[in-house]
Amino acid sequence: MAILARRASQGALDAQGTFIPGLTAGSALRERAWNIIPFALSLFLISTIFWGPFYAPWAFAIGTLLFFSYWFIRSYGVAIACLVGLRRIRRWERVDWPALYRNWQARRPEAPAWDWARHMVIIPNYNESEESLSRTLDSLAAQQNAWQLVVVMAMEAREKEAQAKAARLIAGYRARFGDMFATFHPAGLPGETPGKGSNEAWAAREARIFLIERRRQDIERYTITSCDADAVFHPRHFAALNYLFLTNSDRYRTFWQPTIFNSNNIWDIPAPLRIPDGLSGINRLSNLVMPGSVKFPTSCYSVSWKMLDEVDYWDEEVIPEDWHVYLKCCFALGDSVHVEALYLPLGNDCVLTDGYFKTLKAHYHQSVRHAWGASDIPYAWRAATGRRSPLGLRRRFLLAGAVTKVHVMWAAQWYLVTLGILLPARMAGALNAPLPHWWTNRYQIPGTGWHPEQIIHPSKWFTFDSAGLVEPTMWVNLVGVLVALCLFPLIAMIIIETLTRPRRPRYVSRWAALAQYTMWPLMAVITFFFASLPALHAQAKLARGRGLIYRVAEKGSRRVALPQPVPASEPLPADAVGALGGGS
Repeated sequence: MAILARRASQGALDAQGTFIPGLTAGSALRERAWNIIPFALSLFLISTIFWGPFYAPWAFAIGTLLFFSYWFIRSYGVAIACLVGLRRIRRWERVDWPALYRNWQARRPEAPAWDWARHMVIIPNYNESEESLSRTLDSLAAQQNAWQLVVVMAMEAREKEAQAKAARLIAGYRARFGDMFATFHPAGLPGETPGKGSNEAWAAREARIFLIERRRQDIERYTITSCDADAVFHPRHFAALNYLFLTNSDRYRTFWQPTIFNSNNIWDIPAPLRIPDGLSGINRLSNLVMPGSVKFPTSCYSVSWKMLDEVDYWDEEVIPEDWHVYLKCCFALGDSVHVEALYLPLGNDCVLTDGYFKTLKAHYHQSVRHAWGASDIPYAWRAATGRRSPLGLRRRFLLAGAVTKVHVMWAAQWYLVTLGILLPARMAGALNAPLPHWWTNRYQIPGTGWHPEQIIHPSKWFTFDSAGLVEPTMWVNLVGVLVALCLFPLIAMIIIETLTRPRRPRYVSRWAALAQYTMWPLMAVITFFFASLPALHAQAKLARGRGLIYRVAEKGSRRVALPQPVPASEPLPADAVGALGGGS
């Protein structure tokens, strides 16, 4: 049975002398105070829109100018980075990775052989359909170097059909990999939170017993890939990873991050959800490319087994395991820990249930779970201000600041962008808010000006001037000009997002494909309900001391053919199932 390590809340050195950051503060009161910080920061930023123009007009004016200047630069930076990223993806898709390694190895006779490395893929799953799992396994079996893969089906023991499901999958796929087996994560272990991280930690520890301790394999040969149950890998993914692992002089301090797109079933989900799901891939790609960006592993990523073993794997109490395990490695092992891009596409599923509004609701709950990563803000700052971490001071605050910025802006950004100009400008005009003249002065630019206050006057709906509902020009202040100029990178990102999708299925008509673009004018409404509001919801729960229940989101496709099931009576290798799992 895997031994579950625990540590002091304040952080401690393990048996090997590695500093492991503490998960919680020294007391319940301090922990509660830390957990209030993300929500308090978000509310403070949002509230500045309402009180800033009256009580700190110059600070508010300069702050909004700086923010929208950053927004302007980042908008163009994201669009350019995406174009660069797509070119890199196309180039990486054509690379013959074994041949490239042979050329590299020819100048380094001491380098290991191409087939020295092994890549363990952990697939944590709970109540996932065999259809979805088979699709992921098919993409792994199609790898150029599938014989180097060791696939671990990380099952949850509390799932009623887990044993039978694992048996059928292993019987059908084991011969196509170097090895394949299942683990069974027991329910109700002390101090654990059900979720991906706790399941992965159990699976990795059980695999260590099975492969390293019993079979005497070398842990330094292995990478571990954290794999979602709906992931579809590019056929050259693990050949590229093999090359990157073998040629990296710092392979035991590196995370490798592919370019993930929520593209598997994007044509099947409700049209409003294609905006946040499509843009999520665009943002991830741009962040990998943009120089100076703070990179984190996300969702599906690879890391050396040796490094994970050094930090005692994923923390079982944590739901958002990807950023958290990276922070844990950085604070435990120092400045050499970093993320490198793997420029090959990896497809994930969007949330999809058996009903339109049910899918919208499920997407909202998934967004809340993703936003629960705000719990890493207190964790990062406690570790950054501690004394024992080998991480350099600059990198400590860079990581803690990046986590804080992402999650606070996730909640507050919608209010700043949508209301941060319009509302203060109205306050200055109607309520005499003392904003400086250079901020309130308006400029006429091409565009469409809206006057929503005229909605109650139907006679003015078709009066196309300043007195009507719509006028053919826009009157904006200086920061408004910056926002208006962001229309061009937005159009570019819409085109890029379209290019990254799979081809339109035959069951989606051309008219339906074109009609989806009518959703973009509703972007402000959609991002409020599926980005900002879930983030505030998660931060409010965290501040109130309320835990989060891990909900497995329904996914899949409406038009995927079911694979032929493997007969349950087919014999199964004796060491494939049961030798590890179920708390044995």
